[in-house]
This record gives sequence, C-alpha cells and structure tokens, in this order.
Amino acid sequence: MARLPVRSVYWMLAAQAGVIVADHLRRLDAEDRAEALRILRDSKGLPNRMDETERRRLVTIARKIDHRALLADLAPLGSTGARSWRR
Repeated sequence: MARLPVRSVYWMLAAQAGVIVADHLRRLDAEDRAEALRILRDSKGLPNRMDETERRRLVTIARKIDHRALLADLAPLGSTGARSWRR
C-alpha cells in the first residue's frame, strides 16, 4: 500500500472538517444562512469591517448551531494519528 505524504493527510483532514462544518451550517434555516453569508462576504470575514449590529447578529446566528453535535462529529478527526510523525 502506498504511503501518503503527511501534508496530504492534513489536507484530507481539513477537507473532511470542512464537509462536517458545512453539513452543520445547512441545518440552519435558509434566512439565517443567507444573512450570515452576506455579513461575512461584505466584511471579508474581518470583525473590524463589521458594525456592532452585524457582529451581534452573527453571534446570534452562531448560537443556533448545535455546538455539541459539531464537536462530537469533529472529534474523531483529531484522533487519527496524523501528528504521530512528530514523536
């Protein structure tokens, strides 16, 4: 079996984490998703480019995500042994 370079493993883990996060974001209602994307797109993801009401609204939307379930889904990614080469 061919061995993958360590960097490839990290990219695969990052891609898998992105898929999991996207799945959890899809569980938000369409209006909240659209508003969060609009705020993030307009501010380019930088908090200093958002006004106070946009920041508060983004926090309100983020609180609607089931964080425990998200962490439970992401937890197995951290135990894959990808960091074992550092030992």
